[in-house]
Amino acid sequence: MKTTTDIKQLFFDKDLRTGGFYELSIQVCPSVETLPIKVYTDYIWNLPFVYGPFDIDFNKIEIDINNFEHQGVMHLGQYIIPFKTFNIREEEPIETGFNWFDICFYTAAIEKVFGEQYQTWTESPKVPKPLEEFLLNTMKSLYRLHPFQLAIIDFEVSGQYYFNDLKGDFLNWTSSKFFVGKENIGLISEKNKNLVTVVD
Repeated sequence: MKTTTDIKQLFFDKDLRTGGFYELSIQVCPSVETLPIKVYTDYIWNLPFVYGPFDIDFNKIEIDINNFEHQGVMHLGQYIIPFKTFNIREEEPIETGFNWFDICFYTAAIEKVFGEQYQTWTESPKVPKPLEEFLLNTMKSLYRLHPFQLAIIDFEVSGQYYFNDLKGDFLNWTSSKFFVGKENIGLISEKNKNLVTVVD
């Protein structure tokens, strides 16, 4: 188990905070709703293997959904890696916008922690198994807490697609993984159903 000093050094390592994000991006709910974002944020930052959130000086701070960003460190098995969560509220206009919740890992951190062979930013990403399992299991846990509209796992994918995109003509030229709740699968066009994994 890493010590507080180890975690602090990792947190301050600027070389790990480059390269963009490999992320779980979730279209949670309409912007007028705020409780689901609080539920998601509280869940992540109270996991027993998560440390934080911290300010830029590594001081522990309170969880606050009015903060656009929270940052910390987590243990994934024998590995420890910095990460961030973002809650993005679309407000133009707020009546038709959505709340997004993202769990993000810098690609440089992934390669440094797990090995340079794990390049998650390519057309054929290679994802470390502990990270892949964490994102999938967390996505399912969050869905059980509050059913989301759409979840996507990929490199820099936040806000690139919406649930409504899956209802009609949809050109998927990426390796993005899409997840939709079983109650909404009937709303997706037949030709797009092979692109999504159903969550229940």
